[in-house]
Amino acid sequence: MKKFVHVCMTPALIDQFDVSEAIVVVIDILRATTTMCVALDNGAEVIVPVENIETCRSYQEHGFLIAGERSGEQLAGFDFGNSPFSFNRETIEDKKLAITTTNGTRAIKAAQDRNAKAIVVGSFCNITALTNWLIKQNEHVCLLCAGWRDNVTLEDTIFAGALARKLRHNFRRFQDTALVAETLFNSANTRKRYFFRNSSHFQRLIHLELQEEVKYAMRRDTHPVIPIMIGDGLYDISFCQDDFQSYVE
Repeated sequence: MKKFVHVCMTPALIDQFDVSEAIVVVIDILRATTTMCVALDNGAEVIVPVENIETCRSYQEHGFLIAGERSGEQLAGFDFGNSPFSFNRETIEDKKLAITTTNGTRAIKAAQDRNAKAIVVGSFCNITALTNWLIKQNEHVCLLCAGWRDNVTLEDTIFAGALARKLRHNFRRFQDTALVAETLFNSANTRKRYFFRNSSHFQRLIHLELQEEVKYAMRRDTHPVIPIMIGDGLYDISFCQDDFQSYVE
């Protein structure tokens, strides 16, 4: 029997979804979930997503590198901001990382608070690997867009639509949000430059001269890893057991 695929457009709406029997895919294209895929693909041992700045800072005492941003800018005293370009193999391989961001880590916390069956991270850079894995699991899926401070964002919704479209033949849509996201993706797929250049978060990042990071985040399948939450940390799923039930027990 086909499972449902849901789209939750911001963490503020997650209470409307029962995710206790669903895999939640957290989406923050610009830039947290893109950065997390880059860091794990370049050899980070674990990424601990943290909602609070001071809690994240405390991980330094335990040998972690720390990354943090608010409103797109790196936090003072942190090793990194939220740029995917910062997490190269020479810097991050075999290291433990704690990260706090304006929207992405908050969305992960929201999924944890709702007792999601499993939590993984999605971005354009891992979309094919993620699609194939989700189909294999045959579980309900909730695509959780991080948005911007509880507001809907174009880039996260477009990605949710792209993923919903790839899952279409293996899952049933649930609620109109999945159709809305897929329809938006279909429109944006022929006018990418228009949609992304007119999105509010793109404009914020342009103001910070981060347009190259935006371009990088739009590239597909550059980092085919699947970050999955195990306990308090995100790990590359390829280093975990193959049995899905082992992730959620």
